[in-house]
Amino acid sequence: MTEKTVPSEEELVSAIEAIKLEVPEAGVKTVTNQILKKEPLWQVSEKRVKKFMQANGLTQAGESTKVPVKSGLADDPSVPVSYIDPKLDFKSVSDAVTARMVDPVTGKGLFAARDIKKDEILFTESPFVYFPPWEGFTMARTGRACGNCCKPIMYPNRLTQHCAHCNMYYCSKECRTHAWDNFHQLECANLNPEVSKFINFCEMEKWQAPMAVLRIYAQMILAHQRGELDTVLGHLDAFATVSQEERQAKETEWIFMEQPTRDLWTKARELLRNAYKVPPKKCKITKPLPEELLKKLFDEEETFLNYLGKFNINNQNGGMYLVHSHINHNCYPNVSIDYPQRTSQYIITVRAIRDIKKGEQLFETYVNPRWNKETRQTYLDKSYLFKCQCERCLTDGPLTDELRLGLRLRD
Repeated sequence: MTEKTVPSEEELVSAIEAIKLEVPEAGVKTVTNQILKKEPLWQVSEKRVKKFMQANGLTQAGESTKVPVKSGLADDPSVPVSYIDPKLDFKSVSDAVTARMVDPVTGKGLFAARDIKKDEILFTESPFVYFPPWEGFTMARTGRACGNCCKPIMYPNRLTQHCAHCNMYYCSKECRTHAWDNFHQLECANLNPEVSKFINFCEMEKWQAPMAVLRIYAQMILAHQRGELDTVLGHLDAFATVSQEERQAKETEWIFMEQPTRDLWTKARELLRNAYKVPPKKCKITKPLPEELLKKLFDEEETFLNYLGKFNINNQNGGMYLVHSHINHNCYPNVSIDYPQRTSQYIITVRAIRDIKKGEQLFETYVNPRWNKETRQTYLDKSYLFKCQCERCLTDGPLTDELRLGLRLRD
């Protein structure tokens, strides 16, 4: 009789993730049975499977709810809430990474699924949501950049496309289709005149986050037309979330700026509601959002502030990336976020700046690595609501030549 073996943690977690990707609704018992069916020589208990499913955000103590384990502290709303999206197929993006829950405060993290060599590209990713810095959007509005990826357009050519209803140009048919399917059907000013009032208001304030929220709401409405609302909501919910109110409260000037800021929020919500709650017939929206969701999006300030905060703590130069968003901060990182397209920051690549062992957590830097400790910690506390306890901060270490070269910093 062949002796059964106990799989390692890595082997068991990998098997669990594979089954959850095939059958997202599978509970502990089903997952255990499937593992034993696929690996008959493994010795695996339901208790051990449950432990690793909970640790990796693939189930919850209340199994019947099928809701992933979320980070956060019930008595501290300044700690962002996140979880690992069970429908996100990491292996289709890269065989080099895997996601795990770190702890209730840190939330999720991205880890090396195998040994990684210095300068290896771990993965390349396009954004799930994107709104560029204002300079880029201004160029797009005036026909000088792609209305989707913001790649500069010097002059129209055989590859450029434009919206059939307005003068928004795109660098390719793919960009035009992506924009139309995800936001431009509602954002086109000639189809939806009310949206111009919202855009002009945000432009006057040079306010990027509400424009990203505009596109998030558009993505929900348009996904619902295709029967994909649940998938989009699942991806959006998994991003780390904290209310913009909590972020603003970190500002020293908040005691003086609270009322003017709340007035801005109120005005933005009013203009957003006018543009998207009941879109014009020209937008051809045939299926309104479910009533409960419609109420949350357009009548509850909390939802709006949560999406503002979600964008602000997740965006990388305007993009919210499903896999990249799992990477936590360290002032001495082991990966760099690069841009493979010389004239656009739409697509990102994640590159190892030194050798990384299997199981090691991946870290990028959220700050300018040239900053001193005090500046770095102040920025991280205000922008991301945590105090960095990395080795470089604890020892007040310098910017090393290795880090400078790895991040390809200019002198």
